[in-house]
Amino acid sequence: MASTLYLDTARLGRMCPEAQAADRDFACLASEEGCTLYFEQFLRWGYTALPHSLGRRYPGLSFWAGVTAFKNDLKTVLCLPRKRHLLVANRSAQLVRLAARVLCSRCENVMVTDMEWPAYMNALTVECQRKGRLLTTVPIREAILRDRIEQVEVIDRLLGYYRRHDCDGLFLSAVTFQGVQLPVRQLVQTLGDRDKPRFVVLDAAQALNHIPLGLGEEYCDLVLAGCHKWLRAYQTLGLAFCCRRPAERLIAEAYTDMRKRGELDDPLLAFTNQLETETTDCYSETVNLAPMFTAAAAVRRMLGSSRAKRDELLAQMANADRLVDMASQAGWQPTRPALPMQSGILLLDPRRQDTRIAPANVIRERFLAFGVALTVYDGGTVRASLPDRAFGGAELDLLQTAFCRCA
Repeated sequence: MASTLYLDTARLGRMCPEAQAADRDFACLASEEGCTLYFEQFLRWGYTALPHSLGRRYPGLSFWAGVTAFKNDLKTVLCLPRKRHLLVANRSAQLVRLAARVLCSRCENVMVTDMEWPAYMNALTVECQRKGRLLTTVPIREAILRDRIEQVEVIDRLLGYYRRHDCDGLFLSAVTFQGVQLPVRQLVQTLGDRDKPRFVVLDAAQALNHIPLGLGEEYCDLVLAGCHKWLRAYQTLGLAFCCRRPAERLIAEAYTDMRKRGELDDPLLAFTNQLETETTDCYSETVNLAPMFTAAAAVRRMLGSSRAKRDELLAQMANADRLVDMASQAGWQPTRPALPMQSGILLLDPRRQDTRIAPANVIRERFLAFGVALTVYDGGTVRASLPDRAFGGAELDLLQTAFCRCA
Protein backbone atom coordinates (compact mmCIF):
# COMPACT_ATOMS: atom_id res chain seq x y z
CA MET A 1 0.00 0.00 0.00
CA ALA A 2 1.29 3.49 -0.87
CA SER A 3 2.60 5.48 2.09
CA THR A 4 1.43 8.82 0.63
CA LEU A 5 -1.32 10.36 -1.45
CA TYR A 6 0.74 11.10 -4.55
CA LEU A 7 -0.14 14.41 -6.23
CA ASP A 8 3.18 14.99 -7.98
CA THR A 9 2.64 13.29 -11.34
CA ALA A 10 3.17 16.57 -13.19
CA ARG A 11 6.78 16.31 -12.07
CA LEU A 12 7.42 12.55 -12.04
CA GLY A 13 4.66 10.00 -12.37
CA ARG A 14 4.53 7.05 -10.05
CA MET A 15 5.58 4.02 -12.12
CA CYS A 16 2.61 2.02 -13.36
CA PRO A 17 2.56 -1.77 -12.69
CA GLU A 18 3.14 -2.65 -16.35
CA ALA A 19 6.24 -0.46 -16.54
CA GLN A 20 7.46 -1.90 -13.25
CA ALA A 21 7.12 -5.47 -14.59
CA ALA A 22 8.96 -4.50 -17.77
CA ASP A 23 11.74 -2.84 -15.80
CA ARG A 24 12.14 -5.87 -13.54
CA ASP A 25 12.14 -8.47 -16.32
CA PHE A 26 14.46 -6.44 -18.54
CA ALA A 27 16.93 -6.29 -15.65
CA CYS A 28 16.64 -10.08 -15.32
CA LEU A 29 17.12 -10.58 -19.05
CA ALA A 30 20.15 -8.30 -19.08
CA SER A 31 21.57 -10.07 -16.04
CA GLU A 32 20.97 -13.65 -17.17
CA GLU A 33 21.49 -13.30 -20.94
CA GLY A 34 23.69 -10.24 -21.37
CA CYS A 35 24.19 -9.20 -24.99
CA THR A 36 23.71 -12.62 -26.57
CA LEU A 37 22.22 -13.32 -29.96
CA TYR A 38 18.91 -14.02 -28.21
CA PHE A 39 18.98 -10.53 -26.73
CA GLU A 40 19.74 -8.93 -30.09
CA GLN A 41 16.87 -10.82 -31.72
CA PHE A 42 14.54 -9.75 -28.93
CA LEU A 43 15.61 -6.14 -29.34
CA ARG A 44 15.09 -6.11 -33.09
CA TRP A 45 11.99 -8.26 -33.55
CA GLY A 46 10.39 -8.48 -30.12
CA TYR A 47 9.35 -10.95 -27.48
CA THR A 48 8.21 -13.61 -29.94
CA ALA A 49 11.77 -13.87 -31.28
CA LEU A 50 12.87 -15.43 -27.97
CA PRO A 51 12.83 -19.21 -27.63
CA HIS A 52 9.61 -20.24 -25.88
CA SER A 53 11.48 -21.61 -22.86
CA LEU A 54 13.31 -18.30 -22.48
CA GLY A 55 10.30 -16.08 -23.06
CA ARG A 56 8.34 -17.71 -20.23
CA ARG A 57 10.95 -16.42 -17.80
CA TYR A 58 10.32 -12.78 -18.74
CA PRO A 59 6.54 -12.25 -19.08
CA GLY A 60 6.88 -8.55 -18.24
CA LEU A 61 8.45 -8.05 -21.68
CA SER A 62 5.67 -9.72 -23.65
CA PHE A 63 4.46 -6.34 -24.94
CA TRP A 64 7.72 -5.66 -26.82
CA ALA A 65 7.46 -6.14 -30.60
CA GLY A 66 10.49 -4.12 -31.70
CA VAL A 67 11.30 -0.44 -32.17
CA THR A 68 8.99 0.12 -35.12
CA ALA A 69 6.01 -1.41 -33.30
CA PHE A 70 6.79 0.71 -30.23
CA LYS A 71 6.81 3.85 -32.36
CA ASN A 72 3.56 2.81 -34.04
CA ASP A 73 1.93 2.42 -30.63
CA LEU A 74 3.01 5.94 -29.72
CA LYS A 75 1.60 7.33 -32.97
CA THR A 76 -1.68 5.51 -32.29
CA VAL A 77 -1.86 7.17 -28.88
CA LEU A 78 -1.64 10.60 -30.53
CA CYS A 79 -3.86 9.66 -33.50
CA LEU A 80 -1.04 10.16 -36.00
CA PRO A 81 -0.59 8.13 -39.20
CA ARG A 82 2.00 5.39 -38.93
CA LYS A 83 3.92 6.88 -41.85
CA ARG A 84 4.78 9.98 -39.81
CA HIS A 85 8.32 10.09 -38.41
CA LEU A 86 9.05 9.78 -34.69
CA LEU A 87 12.36 10.35 -32.91
CA VAL A 88 13.18 8.65 -29.60
CA ALA A 89 15.98 9.93 -27.37
CA ASN A 90 17.40 9.43 -23.90
CA ARG A 91 17.59 13.19 -23.37
CA SER A 92 14.64 15.39 -24.30
CA ALA A 93 16.96 18.43 -24.23
CA GLN A 94 18.55 17.15 -27.45
CA LEU A 95 15.17 17.08 -29.16
CA VAL A 96 14.41 20.61 -27.94
CA ARG A 97 17.68 21.77 -29.52
CA LEU A 98 16.67 20.07 -32.75
CA ALA A 99 13.26 21.77 -32.65
CA ALA A 100 14.89 25.14 -32.00
CA ARG A 101 17.25 24.64 -34.92
CA VAL A 102 14.39 23.96 -37.35
CA LEU A 103 12.33 26.85 -35.99
CA CYS A 104 15.19 29.28 -36.48
CA SER A 105 15.98 27.96 -39.94
CA ARG A 106 12.38 28.56 -41.04
CA CYS A 107 11.24 31.57 -39.03
CA GLU A 108 12.37 35.15 -38.49
CA ASN A 109 10.38 35.78 -35.31
CA VAL A 110 9.22 33.01 -32.95
CA MET A 111 6.38 33.70 -30.53
CA VAL A 112 6.27 32.15 -27.04
CA THR A 113 4.47 33.00 -23.80
CA ASP A 114 5.75 33.70 -20.31
CA MET A 115 4.33 30.31 -19.24
CA GLU A 116 6.80 28.06 -21.08
CA TRP A 117 9.29 25.76 -19.38
CA PRO A 118 12.43 27.88 -18.58
CA ALA A 119 14.99 25.27 -19.70
CA TYR A 120 13.30 24.97 -23.10
CA MET A 121 13.20 28.74 -23.45
CA ASN A 122 16.92 28.93 -22.66
CA ALA A 123 17.66 26.50 -25.51
CA LEU A 124 15.43 28.44 -27.89
CA THR A 125 16.97 31.76 -26.86
CA VAL A 126 20.48 30.47 -27.53
CA GLU A 127 19.50 29.27 -31.01
CA CYS A 128 17.69 32.53 -31.83
CA GLN A 129 20.78 34.52 -30.85
CA ARG A 130 23.02 32.22 -32.89
CA LYS A 131 20.86 32.66 -36.00
CA GLY A 132 19.98 36.32 -35.42
CA ARG A 133 16.26 35.58 -35.03
CA LEU A 134 13.75 37.41 -32.87
CA LEU A 135 11.95 35.86 -29.90
CA THR A 136 8.67 37.50 -28.94
CA THR A 137 7.33 36.68 -25.47
CA VAL A 138 3.65 37.30 -24.74
CA PRO A 139 3.06 38.23 -21.05
CA ILE A 140 -0.14 36.37 -20.37
CA ARG A 141 0.35 34.37 -17.17
CA GLU A 142 -1.19 36.92 -14.80
CA ALA A 143 -4.15 37.55 -17.06
CA ILE A 144 -4.92 33.82 -17.27
CA LEU A 145 -4.27 32.79 -13.67
CA ARG A 146 -5.14 35.91 -11.67
CA ASP A 147 -7.65 37.78 -13.84
CA ARG A 148 -9.12 34.52 -15.24
CA ILE A 149 -9.75 35.92 -18.69
CA GLU A 150 -11.78 33.72 -21.02
CA GLN A 151 -10.22 31.54 -23.70
CA VAL A 152 -11.48 33.78 -26.51
CA GLU A 153 -9.61 36.72 -25.00
CA VAL A 154 -6.46 34.62 -24.66
CA ILE A 155 -6.65 33.82 -28.36
CA ASP A 156 -7.23 37.50 -29.18
CA ARG A 157 -4.18 38.56 -27.17
CA LEU A 158 -1.96 35.93 -28.76
CA LEU A 159 -3.25 36.91 -32.21
CA GLY A 160 -2.57 40.57 -31.48
CA TYR A 161 1.04 39.93 -30.47
CA TYR A 162 1.62 37.59 -33.39
CA ARG A 163 0.40 40.12 -35.95
CA ARG A 164 1.81 43.31 -34.39
CA HIS A 165 5.28 41.81 -34.08
CA ASP A 166 5.21 40.09 -37.50
CA CYS A 167 5.81 36.66 -35.98
CA ASP A 168 6.02 33.64 -38.26
CA GLY A 169 6.77 30.78 -35.84
CA LEU A 170 5.34 29.35 -32.61
CA PHE A 171 6.73 27.41 -29.65
CA LEU A 172 3.85 26.85 -27.22
CA SER A 173 2.80 24.38 -24.54
CA ALA A 174 -0.27 22.19 -24.92
CA VAL A 175 -0.46 22.27 -21.11
CA THR A 176 1.89 24.61 -19.25
CA PHE A 177 3.68 23.47 -16.12
CA GLN A 178 1.25 25.74 -14.24
CA GLY A 179 -1.61 23.58 -15.52
CA VAL A 180 -3.07 25.81 -18.23
CA GLN A 181 -4.34 24.30 -21.47
CA LEU A 182 -3.21 26.87 -24.03
CA PRO A 183 -5.54 27.10 -27.06
CA VAL A 184 -2.81 26.40 -29.60
CA ARG A 185 -5.02 24.59 -32.09
CA GLN A 186 -7.64 27.35 -32.00
CA LEU A 187 -4.93 30.00 -32.38
CA VAL A 188 -3.40 28.40 -35.47
CA GLN A 189 -6.80 27.81 -37.04
CA THR A 190 -7.81 31.44 -36.40
CA LEU A 191 -4.61 32.69 -38.03
CA GLY A 192 -5.73 30.99 -41.23
CA ASP A 193 -3.74 30.68 -44.42
CA ARG A 194 -2.78 34.37 -44.67
CA ASP A 195 -0.87 34.47 -41.38
CA LYS A 196 -0.10 30.76 -41.17
CA PRO A 197 3.08 30.12 -39.10
CA ARG A 198 6.02 28.76 -41.05
CA PHE A 199 6.68 26.22 -38.28
CA VAL A 200 4.86 25.29 -35.04
CA VAL A 201 6.41 23.37 -32.14
CA LEU A 202 4.07 22.02 -29.46
CA ASP A 203 5.49 21.22 -26.02
CA ALA A 204 3.42 18.25 -24.85
CA ALA A 205 5.55 17.27 -21.84
CA GLN A 206 2.52 17.84 -19.60
CA ALA A 207 0.01 16.56 -22.15
CA LEU A 208 0.89 12.99 -23.16
CA ASN A 209 -1.72 10.73 -21.48
CA HIS A 210 -3.25 13.79 -19.82
CA ILE A 211 -5.39 15.63 -22.39
CA PRO A 212 -6.60 14.89 -25.94
CA LEU A 213 -4.35 16.77 -28.37
CA GLY A 214 -6.35 16.57 -31.60
CA LEU A 215 -3.23 16.23 -33.73
CA GLY A 216 -5.26 14.82 -36.59
CA GLU A 217 -6.16 18.42 -37.46
CA GLU A 218 -2.50 19.06 -38.33
CA TYR A 219 -2.19 22.41 -36.58
CA CYS A 220 1.45 21.86 -35.57
CA ASP A 221 4.60 20.54 -37.19
CA LEU A 222 6.52 18.98 -34.32
CA VAL A 223 5.34 17.69 -30.92
CA LEU A 224 7.82 17.24 -28.06
CA ALA A 225 6.84 14.87 -25.25
CA GLY A 226 8.23 12.69 -22.50
CA CYS A 227 7.23 9.43 -20.81
CA HIS A 228 8.04 9.95 -17.14
CA LYS A 229 5.07 12.12 -16.12
CA TRP A 230 1.43 11.35 -16.95
CA LEU A 231 2.33 8.26 -18.96
CA ARG A 232 3.87 6.88 -15.74
CA ALA A 233 6.78 5.06 -17.38
CA TYR A 234 9.06 6.65 -14.74
CA GLN A 235 12.26 6.24 -16.76
CA THR A 236 12.96 9.41 -18.74
CA LEU A 237 12.55 9.16 -22.50
CA GLY A 238 12.22 12.03 -24.97
CA LEU A 239 9.89 11.90 -27.99
CA ALA A 240 9.58 14.13 -31.06
CA PHE A 241 6.60 13.51 -33.36
CA CYS A 242 6.53 14.91 -36.91
CA CYS A 243 2.88 15.80 -37.43
CA ARG A 244 2.94 17.19 -40.97
CA ARG A 245 4.64 15.69 -43.97
CA PRO A 246 6.63 18.83 -44.98
CA ALA A 247 8.10 18.95 -41.46
CA GLU A 248 9.68 15.52 -41.87
CA ARG A 249 12.16 16.71 -44.48
CA LEU A 250 13.12 19.76 -42.40
CA ILE A 251 13.63 17.64 -39.29
CA ALA A 252 15.65 15.04 -41.21
CA GLU A 253 17.92 17.68 -42.72
CA ALA A 254 18.49 19.39 -39.38
CA TYR A 255 19.09 16.04 -37.68
CA THR A 256 21.70 15.01 -40.26
CA ASP A 257 23.46 18.36 -40.14
CA MET A 258 23.59 18.51 -36.33
CA ARG A 259 24.85 14.91 -36.15
CA LYS A 260 27.67 15.69 -38.58
CA ARG A 261 28.64 18.77 -36.57
CA GLY A 262 28.54 16.85 -33.28
CA GLU A 263 25.76 19.11 -31.99
CA LEU A 264 23.21 16.34 -31.48
CA ASP A 265 24.67 13.74 -29.16
CA ASP A 266 22.13 11.21 -27.98
CA PRO A 267 23.04 7.51 -28.16
CA LEU A 268 19.46 6.19 -28.12
CA LEU A 269 18.41 8.57 -30.89
CA ALA A 270 21.19 7.23 -33.10
CA PHE A 271 20.72 3.61 -32.04
CA THR A 272 16.98 3.40 -32.71
CA ASN A 273 17.54 4.90 -36.13
CA GLN A 274 20.19 2.26 -36.83
CA LEU A 275 17.88 -0.54 -35.68
CA GLU A 276 15.09 0.55 -37.99
CA THR A 277 17.41 0.97 -40.98
CA GLU A 278 19.40 -2.18 -40.09
CA THR A 279 22.67 -0.25 -40.13
CA THR A 280 23.79 -0.97 -36.57
CA ASP A 281 27.34 0.21 -35.92
CA CYS A 282 29.25 -2.28 -33.73
CA TYR A 283 31.47 0.57 -32.55
CA SER A 284 28.62 2.87 -31.48
CA GLU A 285 28.23 4.18 -27.95
CA THR A 286 26.68 1.86 -25.35
CA VAL A 287 22.99 2.75 -24.98
CA ASN A 288 20.65 2.74 -21.98
CA LEU A 289 17.65 0.80 -23.31
CA ALA A 290 15.63 0.44 -20.10
CA PRO A 291 13.54 3.64 -20.62
CA MET A 292 12.36 2.33 -23.99
CA PHE A 293 10.92 -0.84 -22.44
CA THR A 294 9.18 0.86 -19.52
CA ALA A 295 7.70 3.42 -21.94
CA ALA A 296 6.52 0.71 -24.34
CA ALA A 297 4.77 -1.09 -21.46
CA ALA A 298 3.12 2.11 -20.26
CA VAL A 299 1.91 2.89 -23.78
CA ARG A 300 0.38 -0.58 -24.15
CA ARG A 301 -1.35 -0.02 -20.82
CA MET A 302 -2.77 3.26 -22.09
CA LEU A 303 -3.95 1.72 -25.34
CA GLY A 304 -5.65 -1.08 -23.41
CA SER A 305 -7.59 1.29 -21.16
CA SER A 306 -11.37 1.19 -21.52
CA ARG A 307 -11.72 4.81 -20.36
CA ALA A 308 -11.67 7.73 -22.78
CA LYS A 309 -9.02 10.35 -22.13
CA ARG A 310 -11.71 13.02 -21.91
CA ASP A 311 -13.45 11.08 -19.11
CA GLU A 312 -10.20 10.79 -17.18
CA LEU A 313 -9.59 14.52 -17.57
CA LEU A 314 -13.09 15.31 -16.31
CA ALA A 315 -12.44 13.13 -13.25
CA GLN A 316 -9.22 15.06 -12.59
CA MET A 317 -11.00 18.38 -12.85
CA ALA A 318 -13.76 17.18 -10.53
CA ASN A 319 -11.06 16.31 -8.00
CA ALA A 320 -9.61 19.79 -8.51
CA ASP A 321 -13.04 21.28 -7.69
CA ARG A 322 -13.15 19.30 -4.44
CA LEU A 323 -9.63 20.38 -3.53
CA VAL A 324 -10.41 24.03 -4.31
CA ASP A 325 -13.38 23.99 -1.93
CA MET A 326 -11.43 22.25 0.80
CA ALA A 327 -8.23 24.26 0.51
CA SER A 328 -10.07 27.58 0.34
CA GLN A 329 -11.60 26.88 3.73
CA ALA A 330 -8.17 25.94 5.08
CA GLY A 331 -6.45 29.22 4.15
CA TRP A 332 -5.30 28.65 0.57
CA GLN A 333 -6.15 30.71 -2.52
CA PRO A 334 -6.68 28.69 -5.73
CA THR A 335 -5.00 30.03 -8.86
CA ARG A 336 -6.94 28.50 -11.70
CA PRO A 337 -7.70 29.48 -15.31
CA ALA A 338 -11.18 29.76 -16.73
CA LEU A 339 -12.81 26.85 -18.51
CA PRO A 340 -11.91 25.26 -20.91
CA MET A 341 -8.24 26.00 -20.15
CA GLN A 342 -8.23 23.98 -16.93
CA SER A 343 -6.38 20.69 -16.61
CA GLY A 344 -5.60 18.07 -14.00
CA ILE A 345 -3.00 20.42 -12.48
CA LEU A 346 -4.03 22.88 -9.77
CA LEU A 347 -2.07 25.76 -8.19
CA LEU A 348 -2.84 26.97 -4.66
CA ASP A 349 -1.29 30.01 -2.94
CA PRO A 350 -1.04 30.36 0.85
CA ARG A 351 -2.78 33.34 2.44
CA ARG A 352 -0.53 33.41 5.50
CA GLN A 353 2.63 35.52 5.24
CA ASP A 354 4.82 33.09 7.18
CA THR A 355 3.91 30.31 4.75
CA ARG A 356 4.63 32.52 1.73
CA ILE A 357 8.16 33.30 2.95
CA ALA A 358 9.00 29.77 4.09
CA PRO A 359 11.45 27.79 1.89
CA ALA A 360 9.66 25.64 -0.68
CA ASN A 361 11.33 22.42 0.53
CA VAL A 362 10.14 23.09 4.09
CA ILE A 363 6.51 23.37 3.00
CA ARG A 364 6.85 20.28 0.85
CA GLU A 365 8.23 18.35 3.83
CA ARG A 366 5.30 19.54 5.96
CA PHE A 367 2.80 18.12 3.48
CA LEU A 368 4.78 14.90 3.21
CA ALA A 369 4.68 14.52 7.00
CA PHE A 370 0.88 14.48 6.73
CA GLY A 371 0.98 11.91 3.92
CA VAL A 372 0.63 14.12 0.83
CA ALA A 373 3.30 14.38 -1.89
CA LEU A 374 3.18 17.43 -4.17
CA THR A 375 5.32 20.19 -5.70
CA VAL A 376 5.97 23.51 -3.95
CA TYR A 377 7.40 26.64 -5.61
CA ASP A 378 8.96 29.75 -4.11
CA GLY A 379 6.35 31.93 -2.44
CA GLY A 380 4.65 28.87 -1.01
CA THR A 381 2.67 28.07 -4.18
CA VAL A 382 1.56 24.44 -4.16
CA ARG A 383 1.09 22.47 -7.37
CA ALA A 384 -1.10 19.38 -7.15
CA SER A 385 -1.56 16.98 -10.07
CA LEU A 386 -4.89 15.28 -9.52
CA PRO A 387 -5.61 11.56 -10.04
CA ASP A 388 -8.01 10.43 -12.78
CA ARG A 389 -10.28 8.62 -10.34
CA ALA A 390 -12.49 10.23 -7.70
CA PHE A 391 -10.95 10.87 -4.29
CA GLY A 392 -12.08 8.44 -1.63
CA GLY A 393 -13.38 9.54 1.75
CA ALA A 394 -10.12 8.74 3.54
CA GLU A 395 -8.14 10.68 0.93
CA LEU A 396 -10.38 13.71 1.34
CA ASP A 397 -9.91 13.57 5.12
CA LEU A 398 -6.14 13.33 4.61
CA LEU A 399 -6.14 16.35 2.28
CA GLN A 400 -8.26 18.42 4.63
CA THR A 401 -5.91 17.74 7.52
CA ALA A 402 -2.78 18.41 5.45
CA PHE A 403 -3.96 21.73 3.99
CA CYS A 404 -5.25 22.95 7.35
CA ARG A 405 -2.01 22.10 9.18
CA CYS A 406 0.28 23.38 6.41
CA ALA A 407 -1.49 26.69 5.70
